[in-house]
Amino acid sequence: MSKISLKPASPVRHFQRVLAFSIIFPSYFSSLAQDTKKSADLLFHRAYYFLSIDTNKAIDLLDQCIQQDSTFKDAYFHRGIAYFKLAEYEKSLTDFNKAQALDPELHIIWMYKGFANRNLGLLDKALTNFSNYIIHNPTDTTAYSYILRGKMKYELGDFDGAVEDYDMAVKLRPFQEKYHYYRFIALYEAKKYDEALQAASSLIEITPDFYGYYFYKGNVYHDLQFYDSAIYMYNIAIIKNYQNADSYFYRGQSYQAKKELKKALEDYNTAIILKDSDGSYFSARGNCKFDMNDKKGACDDWDIAGGLGYYEDFDKVKRICDSQ
Repeated sequence: MSKISLKPASPVRHFQRVLAFSIIFPSYFSSLAQDTKKSADLLFHRAYYFLSIDTNKAIDLLDQCIQQDSTFKDAYFHRGIAYFKLAEYEKSLTDFNKAQALDPELHIIWMYKGFANRNLGLLDKALTNFSNYIIHNPTDTTAYSYILRGKMKYELGDFDGAVEDYDMAVKLRPFQEKYHYYRFIALYEAKKYDEALQAASSLIEITPDFYGYYFYKGNVYHDLQFYDSAIYMYNIAIIKNYQNADSYFYRGQSYQAKKELKKALEDYNTAIILKDSDGSYFSARGNCKFDMNDKKGACDDWDIAGGLGYYEDFDKVKRICDSQ
């Protein structure tokens, strides 16, 4: 019976085996990595297709993609978008942060993080996010980032700051009507009435047939106590759109401020005919009737206003009407 040789392989043969191992296995792992990358790419492209038609399916595919390649930044980014579409904003922020960590130059993520934080009610964080986007893209000619940051400032009560951002947006996009509108509203809320008048005039130049811009300009004049100018603007607004109840209501207030009570009452009546569900209309008409010494008519209107959920006249009702 022959014996099995236990002699070690010759040095030359051992070297040949090691060399074969060193050549074959790196090639194997390289091939495996390439296959994994291809698989992740395929999953991502399938997920991208489903993103607009089946968000949950897209998330499932992106989960698989990330399992294949944990450094696939676009997978995190688009899964964040998918979560955002499902209103799962905290999950979307987690994915946006991961994508941003993998690629700090992906500045658009600041915008998406801003949207997510805004929808979570975290306005300060949203403001910071939009500011970071602007820092990295100061001349973004879409001007959208300035509008978004302006809106955040507006909602936080920083009307002056909002105006600054809207000014920049208007400079970048001077013919964008809505940007001029946002700027007007911020100026009005900031009580910068002279500038607000100019902004309203700009809007009228852009769209002269829209009644609303004459109406807004009338409101500015009313707040400045330039009641004749306010009435003139409300007149134009009514000519442009005779079915807008607010134009009659606010013109009535200007007439009442001028003590032209019959004209005011006529406008309040018209406003109520057009929109009888607004308690503030009945309240104002009640005040007008009271100034005209029609105490019963005033109390009736104040009572209707209360029935519609407008309780500003509650003290007057108790003091004046209940004492009848």
